[in-house]
Amino acid sequence: MSKSRHSTPLPLTAAFDRGPAKYFHGRKEILGNFNEIIEKAVQAKSGTAFLIQGAPGAGKTALLDECGKIAGGQGWKTAGIKPPALWDPDELLRYLGKGRRLSFTGGSGQVGIDAVVKADAKFDIAVNQHLRTTSSILQDGKKPLLLILDEAQTLGTTNAPPSEQSGTATNVLNEIHNGELNRPVILLVAGLGTTADTFRSLGISRFSGKCFVELGALGKESERAVLHDWLKKEGGAKGNPTAWIDAITEETHGWPQHIVSYVDPALKQLVADNRIMTPEGLNAVLEAGRHFRLAYYKSRASGFTSEQRHCFARVFADIPLGESATTTAIMSSLTQEYGEAEAKQLFQLGIEKGLLYDRDGDYAIPIPSMQDWLVTNYAREQINSLHEVQEIHRFSGRDTGAERGR
Repeated sequence: MSKSRHSTPLPLTAAFDRGPAKYFHGRKEILGNFNEIIEKAVQAKSGTAFLIQGAPGAGKTALLDECGKIAGGQGWKTAGIKPPALWDPDELLRYLGKGRRLSFTGGSGQVGIDAVVKADAKFDIAVNQHLRTTSSILQDGKKPLLLILDEAQTLGTTNAPPSEQSGTATNVLNEIHNGELNRPVILLVAGLGTTADTFRSLGISRFSGKCFVELGALGKESERAVLHDWLKKEGGAKGNPTAWIDAITEETHGWPQHIVSYVDPALKQLVADNRIMTPEGLNAVLEAGRHFRLAYYKSRASGFTSEQRHCFARVFADIPLGESATTTAIMSSLTQEYGEAEAKQLFQLGIEKGLLYDRDGDYAIPIPSMQDWLVTNYAREQINSLHEVQEIHRFSGRDTGAERGR
């Protein structure tokens, strides 16, 4: 057995269903554009910001990792950061691995002349670093610098800059975005569907065409290649995996999070069946995968009442799976029940939760099977009584025709 295989399957934990992808395929156009941007940045001694935006489970973090590998392979210094690094010099130094602490040394509790000199020197360094600005730190360095910021939508909520630092954050973002640091510096950003709006609120009005990505599903070939690697390389499956891949891809829709939902039970089943892919084993994998897939849909709809889910669902009831609805149609459905102010809040929450995503100015439900689940369970004519609400809660978790893989 190759070293890459595990004697037992990986658990479906946060570390497994998000983060860098062990077997990465696809996204070639995006990676090609990113590679072009970093090459131009070096030539021009300039930089910019590169935004990857998409619903939860689209594979944003894995794509960040691949971009980081490309930059690192071309001699760039890469550093993962959190939002405060954009306005706090100490935070930025820490993420760049340049933070220093003041310490006194002397041995046996005695502080000698040499120790005082060393301490003074360290104090001077600490003070000088404290007085440096975020911009000057970013300008200081010979290597091109790639800053990687995930979950960037939080810049508009829980990680918004303090009021006294908002001007600094805006200035730093503009200096990076407009290539004004006299050094190749790129801010590589990933976040949910509100991230571009968050950057607009911080002064970045637009991204160039090749620097803005609305991340959707994987292509069919890439999806199949990922599953093939997990089954054969990781799971050590014996024989031809085509039948298993055909069946699984009927239900994963190219969605990276869904692929992981089926991979974990597949690895467990292969261990149980001595690496042989049986029809019975496949049925068990599909059933377990549907369970995880349903849990994903519920998590996207959490925070909405049954009545609110109904308002979204009735908009998409007559729209073909995977197609978009206009902002007007969605807002009209919400406003009818909740008024304009609350409707706007619900619409925004739908984007933040990944229930909706922007598609050229209209909005779609990211995954066809999630649209089918929402419509099947919640697109009712009206909800009038507590009894009906209870019935919806009771049946919203059952398998629909889509969940049974019809």
